[in-house]
Amino acid sequence: MHLTVARALRLLALLFVGLTISWSVAAQQAPTADADLDAEYDKAFQELFRDPGNLDKSFRFAELAVRKGNFEAAISALERMLLINPDLPRVRLELGVLYFRIGSYAIARSYLTRVLQSPDAPQEVQDRVQVFLAEIDSRLTRGSLSGSVFFGARFSDNANAGPNSPNVLANGVAATLGDEFTNKSDRNYFVSAQLNHSYDLLTQRSEVVESSGTLYASEQDRQKQLDIVFLEAQTGIRGPFLQNTVPGTTLKPYVLGNMVYLQDAWYQFSVGFGANMVLPFTQRLRGTINLERKSEHFRNNSERLNASQQTGVENSIRTNATYVLTETQQVAFRLSAASQAAKETFNAFREYKVGTTFTQLVAIEALDAGPASFSVSIERSLSKYNSPNPTVDPNRKRQDQEWSWSLTGAVPVTKNWTIVSTFQRSTIDSTLPNFENHSAAITLGASRRF
Repeated sequence: MHLTVARALRLLALLFVGLTISWSVAAQQAPTADADLDAEYDKAFQELFRDPGNLDKSFRFAELAVRKGNFEAAISALERMLLINPDLPRVRLELGVLYFRIGSYAIARSYLTRVLQSPDAPQEVQDRVQVFLAEIDSRLTRGSLSGSVFFGARFSDNANAGPNSPNVLANGVAATLGDEFTNKSDRNYFVSAQLNHSYDLLTQRSEVVESSGTLYASEQDRQKQLDIVFLEAQTGIRGPFLQNTVPGTTLKPYVLGNMVYLQDAWYQFSVGFGANMVLPFTQRLRGTINLERKSEHFRNNSERLNASQQTGVENSIRTNATYVLTETQQVAFRLSAASQAAKETFNAFREYKVGTTFTQLVAIEALDAGPASFSVSIERSLSKYNSPNPTVDPNRKRQDQEWSWSLTGAVPVTKNWTIVSTFQRSTIDSTLPNFENHSAAITLGASRRF
C-alpha cells in the first residue's frame, strides 16, 4: 500500500511538471508573433505621431496597444479621438471596456452611461453596454456572504472506536480490557455550519479575499467523553498568480486557526498556513492541490492526563481531480499524504490516503427544486507510527490499514433545503490488537443553504 501511494504521488508530481513544461514550450513559440506585433505597433505609433488628427490611425494604434496589453496607451489614443469628435459612441464603449479591464469601474461606468445617452448608438452597442454595466454593479458590490447549516442524528455501532476484542496488549504482554473500554454503540445529535465571505479588491487581476468559518458540535447519548465542539477560521487572497501553468489557474495562500473542545474542556488548538491551487485543465476536468502546515497544541486535563504528548507540527498535501463524465455523472479521485510530529515519538506518524467517489444525478418529477444526487465513495488509508509505544508493546511499531466506503443520498425538497442520508462502513487492521476495529454508521440530516 505504501509503495502504491508513493508511486501515485510521484506520478502526480510528474504530471504537474509535465504540464508546466508543456505550457513553457508553448510560450517559447510566441516570440516570432510578438516581434511582428511590436513592429506593427511601432509603425502605427510613428504614423499617429505624424498625423495625430487622423481618427483611423488613432483607432488602429489603440487596437494594437490593446493587443500588446498596453491599456493606458490605448486609453490615451481613444480619449484624443473624443477631443476631436465627441460624437463617437463606439469609442466611448471601447474606453468603458478598457477602464473596466484595469479595474477603474467608476470611470468605466461614466463612459458606458454616456453611450446609452447617445441617440446614434446602434442596438448591438447598447446591448454590450448593458452587459458591462450589470457586471460593474456586481463588482462594485464588493462583499458577498454565503453559507450552509447541516444538522441531524448519527447512529454508530462503535461510537468510541473500541477494539474488536477485549484481548489486547499492555507493556508487551497479553491483557484483557474491562467491558467499559470495548466497542460501544451510541447515537449523537450534531450541527455543522459553514460561513463563507469574499471581498473583491477591485484590482486589475481580480484578486479576492476569501474567508471562511466552520463550526461542528455533537452530543452523545451515553459516551459523553466524545462530546465535541470544533471551530475553525481561515482567510487568504485568491488570484491568478500562476496563469502560466494552466490558463484559469488560481492560487490562494491562507492562514488558519482552530480549536477543539472535548467533554466541555479545551482540548486542542492549532495555528497554521497553507496554499490552495485550483487548476481548470478542461471544461470537464478540474483539479485542486492543497499544501498545509499546522502547529498543533494539546492540553492535559483530568480526563486526558497525557494529551500534551501529542503536541507537534503537521504537514500535509491533498490533491483532488474531478472529471465530468456526462451531464448527470461525475467521478472524483483523491490522494493525500501527511506527517504528524509529536513530543513523544510513538504519537508521531505518517499517513497516506487514496480514494474515489462516483456521483449520479437523478431527476425526480415530483420535485422541482433540482435533481437528487447519489454518491458512492471508497477510501484506503495507511498510518505508520515512528516508534513503539512502551505502554502497549515496547518492541513493535503501530501500523494501521483502513478500508472505508460510504453511500450518500441528497434529495432537495425546496430551493434551499436538502435531506441527506449516509451509510458508512470502515475496517481497521493493525499490527497491534488494541487498535483493530470495525464500525458502521448511519446519518440522517437536513441541510440549508443561504
